[in-house]
Amino acid sequence: MGRLLLLVDTKKKTQMFFLVVTVLLLHDKEKVYLKGKDKIVPPFRFGVEDVATKMWFHKLAYPGQCLTNSHLDIIFYYLRKKGKYAKEPKVKFTTTDCLFFKTIHALYEKFIAQEKNLSLITAQHAIADYIRGRKMLCGSPWHLCDHVFFIIHMETESHWILGRLNIEERRVYMYNSLSTAMKDSVAIKACQPFAVLLPHFFALFDEFKKENKPVCLDPFEVVKVDGLPQQTSNDCGCFVASFAEYFIDMKPIPPIFDVEQHRDRLAVLFYKYARMKEVEFIDSEDEAPPKGPKKNLS
Repeated sequence: MGRLLLLVDTKKKTQMFFLVVTVLLLHDKEKVYLKGKDKIVPPFRFGVEDVATKMWFHKLAYPGQCLTNSHLDIIFYYLRKKGKYAKEPKVKFTTTDCLFFKTIHALYEKFIAQEKNLSLITAQHAIADYIRGRKMLCGSPWHLCDHVFFIIHMETESHWILGRLNIEERRVYMYNSLSTAMKDSVAIKACQPFAVLLPHFFALFDEFKKENKPVCLDPFEVVKVDGLPQQTSNDCGCFVASFAEYFIDMKPIPPIFDVEQHRDRLAVLFYKYARMKEVEFIDSEDEAPPKGPKKNLS
């Protein structure tokens, strides 16, 4: 490359320098690809959502970029699949999605505004469908699980945290990769809709009763998980996904967290999986269209 540059006049060297600088500056920007070069045709099918742009992978791969609802919904869908189809699952769990967070927060706001009106909590509510395991692809009834993972967005902080409900202990464990006294206070507040409303929903289902006794309606305890690695940039979405995966694999969360390595692994795994499905025409049972030939993917 050095010998090649010697053959370029000064003006062209300057132009090339500014071109390189421009590319580097664009690295973390929204518009990385040239116009018309960002499309994936046909879109990659990931069960819960299609991905039609290369930018989706760029945001997933490079540190310092915020993951979107789409990223987290797809990642947590495949975590559910991992638990549901594993031959020997280490942990009995299920997950929710970003819509669950919005739904339970909207209900909580109405619940508080109407002075804790219990008539709002019914077996016909969308939250009840989640608990039954009917609302999402690869969903499992919660009474068959020991843990439920929640994707939680602290809107005032533009920050993702992870919630994990231990059903037996009646505790919501809060995983925060940006832990300060102020942010922890906001994070615990973001967990309150889960802690307050879910006991009332559990009371609607006989499966959560023990020895034919009524389900306790006291709020779940919210417990902050200490000793977690802390983010230094806008990588909270990756931390949330990784915290959940470490727990599912029954591995301790390391104090030193290489976020770039985790992002690279996720981006490569999803790209390779999408290409495999595209080339081999493979769908899992939950992802397959209602008609037409398909293979099973274990």
